[in-house]
Amino acid sequence: MWFEGRHALFAATPFVVLWIVSPAIAYWISLPPRHSDLEQLSAAQTQALRGISRRTWRFFETFVTAEEHFLPPDNFQEDPKPVVAHRTSPTNIGLYLLATLSARDFAWLGTTEAVERMEATLDTIGRLEQFHGHLFNWYDTRDLHPLDPRYVSTVDSGILPDICWPLPGAAVN
Repeated sequence: MWFEGRHALFAATPFVVLWIVSPAIAYWISLPPRHSDLEQLSAAQTQALRGISRRTWRFFETFVTAEEHFLPPDNFQEDPKPVVAHRTSPTNIGLYLLATLSARDFAWLGTTEAVERMEATLDTIGRLEQFHGHLFNWYDTRDLHPLDPRYVSTVDSGILPDICWPLPGAAVN
């Protein structure tokens, strides 16, 4: 009996030690990198990234409108003719909200406009049909109905913060 307990103690020791030092390990791996470890962007790289950022914001600025219920469309097709995809997903919505904050940080829009845009989108989200408090994966941006086949994507639902769900006044089905 004593021999069996000794084997269990021997087997458990590494796990107990890891458990005891885990807060120190978590602290150490969470430290920000030293500035000497960070690679600096060149002026050309910085300019290129700013251009991409501005074009990305221009998409949202152009297509997130009252007609789309302040939801971002999935895409815009330029060729062979211009067509807007009147559907959206939680991923698209999350990216739009993040892009709105970034546009405010870059001073492409003011604080009031950023708040108004986000409030309009969050109000719309509160009106979307949900499944047990989760957004369906695709919605029509013109009439807000979920698109078939109706399903909840755990990946896409993870894009929006859990603190938003369910939104006050949201219909939970």
